[in-house]
Amino acid sequence: MQTDVVKNIKTISNRIDKCCLQANINSELVSIVAVSKKKSVEYINEALSAGIKDFGENYAQELNEKKQALFSSGIIWHFIGPLQSNKVKAIANCATWIHTLDREKIILKLNAACEEINKKINGLIQVNVSSEESKSGCDPKEMLGLASIIESSSHINLRGIMALPDINAELTERNLQMNRVNQLSQQLKSKFPNAKEISLGTTNDFEDAIAHGSSMVRIGSSIFGERV
Repeated sequence: MQTDVVKNIKTISNRIDKCCLQANINSELVSIVAVSKKKSVEYINEALSAGIKDFGENYAQELNEKKQALFSSGIIWHFIGPLQSNKVKAIANCATWIHTLDREKIILKLNAACEEINKKINGLIQVNVSSEESKSGCDPKEMLGLASIIESSSHINLRGIMALPDINAELTERNLQMNRVNQLSQQLKSKFPNAKEISLGTTNDFEDAIAHGSSMVRIGSSIFGERV
């Protein structure tokens, strides 16, 4: 059955509005990053027609192909996958935001790649709040040190943090992890006032994430349908 992307976006937007109203949050401060990995250009164009401008991709090659295909669309591309050293240049060329800065080596490589093409890029520090070894992200204790490195770089704008709470954890534990993200964000903002964004929440938990301060929710299957 064909996925009704426009209808799905309206439903998500209504849920965000309702959640923000209940939490006394300005819904205009919460943006949807539509996770379009493995989805066609046609689907992305449908989302564009529904007012979505921010799209998230996990793979450098796919991001590059879609950016070329949709060059004049005005899309703001977010790279939300693990950042590999050999893909940094390609991602620097394509993305406006990178959500997954988690180590010094990658930050320095990204800054050099952006400097080479005279481009500034927005960066979020990915923090591992679930202590899962399989998850990317820096230890929370390393966050401020990495923030200082980004802040002193010439071509990366430090804009906030990103996290992936354990989706298999009990609700109470997941809420504790989201609380931790909010606390870390406050800590970061106290030293770096422009680093106010929180990229937190996906299809299954975006309402809880917004209640915990998320300003960017990364939503894929609720918009585009399940990946096959």
